[in-house]
Amino acid sequence: MSQFKELIIIELIKSLGKLRSFSDRDEATRNPEFDWAEDTAGKIANLFNSQYVPFVSEVEEFNSLMNKPNNYVPTIPAKSEWDFVYNFVLEELEEYKQACEKQDIVEILDALCDIAYVSIGNGAMLHGLKDKIWPAYMEVQASNLSKACSTQEEAQKTVEVRSQEQGESCHYEQVSEVCCISNSRP
Repeated sequence: MSQFKELIIIELIKSLGKLRSFSDRDEATRNPEFDWAEDTAGKIANLFNSQYVPFVSEVEEFNSLMNKPNNYVPTIPAKSEWDFVYNFVLEELEEYKQACEKQDIVEILDALCDIAYVSIGNGAMLHGLKDKIWPAYMEVQASNLSKACSTQEEAQKTVEVRSQEQGESCHYEQVSEVCCISNSRP
């Protein structure tokens, strides 16, 4: 995260010159602070999209510090490498289950952070997927949001389409003001 923060600071310093140049503009026609903020936000978003990925960049930094591999090209590493991540995730899932059973909210939070760190961070860096994980995650988000329908008619049509696409039955439930589509697995 520190490298990302340094990139943001550099971008903000560079953009301050542009902000100063706005003082000569006619403020009645444009808001110079808004122009500056919009431009700077776009540049920072580009940095975020290309270089910083939550949970992954932190693992990348840790791996570099500990002299562990960071892969940047999609790869299937040796079984011993991916098996380590797989078993680590299982261990953290078990810790999550135990924390829930004990109703220990602090341990639940710890387990959830460990699960994200290991599965998303280590998984993405091990398989060379850092630059692909966020766009893929956003696709999953869009797919999940598409399961919320505003009318029962729309929900029924979506159930028919999804059931056919997935080869298994689906159903919908009215939840608050939307209809939520789910698989009908037992």
